[in-house]
Amino acid sequence: MNPFWVRVTRPYRSHLLRTEHKVVAFDVAGTEHLTQILARSDGVMVASNHSDRADGLVLLDLADRVSRPFCAMAAYQIFAGNAGLRRWLFPRMGIFPVDREGADLSAFKAGVEVLTSGKHPLLILPEGEVYHLADRLTPLREGAAALAATAARKRADSGTTVWIIPVAVKYRFLDDFDALPALSALMDDLESRFTWWHHPERSLGERIYRYAEAMLTLKELEYFESPRTGPLPERIAALGTHIIEAIEDRRIGTRRQGLVTVRVKELRKLCLDTLADPKTSHEQVYLLRRDLNDLFLAVQLYSYPGDYARTAPTVERFAEILMKFEEDVLGVEYGTPRGPRRAVVRIGQPIDVGEHLRAAGKPRLAVPALTSELERRIQALLDEIGPGRPLLERMKDEG
Repeated sequence: MNPFWVRVTRPYRSHLLRTEHKVVAFDVAGTEHLTQILARSDGVMVASNHSDRADGLVLLDLADRVSRPFCAMAAYQIFAGNAGLRRWLFPRMGIFPVDREGADLSAFKAGVEVLTSGKHPLLILPEGEVYHLADRLTPLREGAAALAATAARKRADSGTTVWIIPVAVKYRFLDDFDALPALSALMDDLESRFTWWHHPERSLGERIYRYAEAMLTLKELEYFESPRTGPLPERIAALGTHIIEAIEDRRIGTRRQGLVTVRVKELRKLCLDTLADPKTSHEQVYLLRRDLNDLFLAVQLYSYPGDYARTAPTVERFAEILMKFEEDVLGVEYGTPRGPRRAVVRIGQPIDVGEHLRAAGKPRLAVPALTSELERRIQALLDEIGPGRPLLERMKDEG
């Protein structure tokens, strides 16, 4: 990291937040939990939820506020392709790539080095993907806890430790901005893709859930050859499970248990490794690519709980769903926020990783409990922020 480039890029980062992500205001609380730990000589990991493409820039703004630049892990894809400037600049800003598809030992070692040196906090987003579910934390991947526990073991001999600072980030439309016209216009575009007539007499919530059911029904026809009945969350989960189990049967001959994200990651790695083998035939390549597309669909399904907006119909939850539709249906790489927003950031009490390590004895044994504790802390912070602006319309209960 070069502090010069961190300072020089600050205006550009602020510009990106305002123009691309529509973040024009901040509401930050709890910075004292971070600054108190930064005053020590311990290692510090900042771990946040990941519900929006703006999260990384918002958290780098938090680093500016506490006057301590963060090193950060970022998906290797943002360094790829035509990202020549990013490949040159990001390392100078303390940002380094991680391959989330497999065991990226180089990124793991780099993260441990950041935490053991203690010069800069390490920023990690342990959900791994952007699910556009700001009010609900999806199960965290264990890599962040494993990294912190490994670094804490290295620090133990010197009498120091590693701390994990839980952070929650949400976004709110500005109080004087009415987002409904822009959200309704996006819904018009989505319905046009289905060659549907628009029904402005229906509430936005009814239109969203009607559209979601239509998309799900098409996929059920594709994979089950007939549409299913029942509550939307159950139908979504059943289709995702069916897709994953079919690929597990083909590729490994047994069905795993556990998180969808973990099972998909294992299958994707297997498919990608086989694709990289020059002995793989053209016929096998076709089948492998089909399986990879199916696994992508399984993750998409996983990111739609089915009851997210129904349980708390807020403007922000509907906006999140429509951003997902924009990406998944209209093919937009990044959904566009439909109005000026305020980033709400809450920093929680630090977690002493060394304490968990002493209780467990070994880093790998400390990881599950540490991950669970981090999940609980971040979700509590999200709950503390609370839901967004209530949507003043009645949604029909469709079961």
